[in-house]
Amino acid sequence: MKKIIFSLLILLATTLVQAQDVLDSISAHSCDCISKLNLKDMPKEKLTIEMGLCMMQAADPYSKQLKATYGIDMAKVDKGDGEKLGRLVGLKLASNCSSFKDLISVITSEDQPSFSLEGTITDFVIEQFVTIVLKDEDGRDQKIIWLDYFKNSEKLLKKGKNKNVVIEYEERELYNPKYEDYIKYKVATGIRYEE
Repeated sequence: MKKIIFSLLILLATTLVQAQDVLDSISAHSCDCISKLNLKDMPKEKLTIEMGLCMMQAADPYSKQLKATYGIDMAKVDKGDGEKLGRLVGLKLASNCSSFKDLISVITSEDQPSFSLEGTITDFVIEQFVTIVLKDEDGRDQKIIWLDYFKNSEKLLKKGKNKNVVIEYEERELYNPKYEDYIKYKVATGIRYEE
């Protein structure tokens, strides 16, 4: 009886070591593939698809071991097995692949749509925050709030008024106590001086 139990323990330990080796190999190949993706120029949806393809290509040579050890059938990746594979490989990648961490950071980041206005700075209203008043090409006064640091913001007050600029901004909802509500404001994110 002891021999049978001992044999089963050895078999179980060998199977677990082989399973770890399979996941290590899949994650190493996946990491190599992910490191070749262009994170800056590819849309998030495409990056997500490419990440999945990297994992599936890396896992394909190990389909028998995956089915035997984890119950993942590579022929059924579109029926839930792909998600199981992604979780297993993703856990490995999260701990040992910096390219995967960078990819996840890009995929999960929330992009604020960015806009721009071209015109002439006519005033700075300095209260709790600085509001830049810009006369746009149509002759309308546009108000853009300066809340955060952005490139060239240190030059803004030094250069003064009556300068032609392009101000990049994003729209943010900020609480306005006067109206006791959230109001959409233009918040500056960048400036370019047209010399």
